[in-house]
Amino acid sequence: MALDGEFFERIRNKEVFLEEVHADFFARSEEKGVFPHWNRGRCQDAYFQWMQDLERVEAVEDKVRRADHLKCAGHLVYWLRRSSPVDEFAYNMPLNPGKEFMLRYGREYLAFDLGYRVAQVYELKIHGRNLPENSFSLKSSLPGVPANDFIETTAHVMKTKHVSPHSLLVIYKAIFLRP
Repeated sequence: MALDGEFFERIRNKEVFLEEVHADFFARSEEKGVFPHWNRGRCQDAYFQWMQDLERVEAVEDKVRRADHLKCAGHLVYWLRRSSPVDEFAYNMPLNPGKEFMLRYGREYLAFDLGYRVAQVYELKIHGRNLPENSFSLKSSLPGVPANDFIETTAHVMKTKHVSPHSLLVIYKAIFLRP
């Protein structure tokens, strides 16, 4: 699987969507030391809901002929989180902070992280932005702010509050369209 400037176009195909989301979630989970129990049916639900949202947006919204990458990401993240194609995570002992984070917020993290990484690729490559890859870091470098505060807060809010696709779009715009 390649996160590239054609990702959103490719995953409009159901089988490609299922394959690429599955591969990405497994790879990112394994990097964190956990192993997801996959639910293909719920991943299919996410695909159908995502496609229905994009078709509605493209048919109804005046200024949108084709949903841009940030809108695609916001809706994708929303449905991947809401449908939760990961039932739970298995892990080997001992626990560490990364595994604990994934056990608590893995579903939210995997969805948000996929949308973030794809949107970043589009921003850097498609729009011809000549920026270093860490230009849109999610880690804080501010004094007194824990490095992972943003992603932990985002994952917590996604898990415990109602976060719409439009809210996620605004989050991605704040990350990628800031000066």
